[in-house]
Amino acid sequence: MEKDPENIWYLAGPMFQYNEDVKALARQAGLKIIDANVAVGRANAAEDVPEVTIKAEYIDQGAGERVPTAAELMAARADLLAALEDLQQRERELAAEKERVAKHTHENELAAARNVAQAAANEAEAQRLRDEAAKQAAVSQVAAAESKPAKAKTT
Repeated sequence: MEKDPENIWYLAGPMFQYNEDVKALARQAGLKIIDANVAVGRANAAEDVPEVTIKAEYIDQGAGERVPTAAELMAARADLLAALEDLQQRERELAAEKERVAKHTHENELAAARNVAQAAANEAEAQRLRDEAAKQAAVSQVAAAESKPAKAKTT
């Protein structure tokens, strides 16, 4: 079995950041360029690759001064998508909680209205019982007065 040629040049992209024409250099050297930022492994990597230099405007000059790599951009995108999904999940949970609270509030309002109605019914029944007790007392007094013999007047 024949060994695969080691003709792959793993070079960090983007390719326009280099002073040299890296594609022309690769053709001259018989190499294939693969972006090192996104390559998982380094299979068939060439050992003898051309020297290249990065343009001054792309040299890392501190935070925020360089162009992010494709891998960094993809990682940032993945982080943003994950954060978006998390926010959407929290929004769904919040909406469900608001719905639950609204339902509970409505049930409490209905219970309070039933309690007010029951209290009014209880007060009406209590008044009826007081009136009936007052009538009973009046009837008892009249009956007691009638059952006592009248005192005779003595002269």
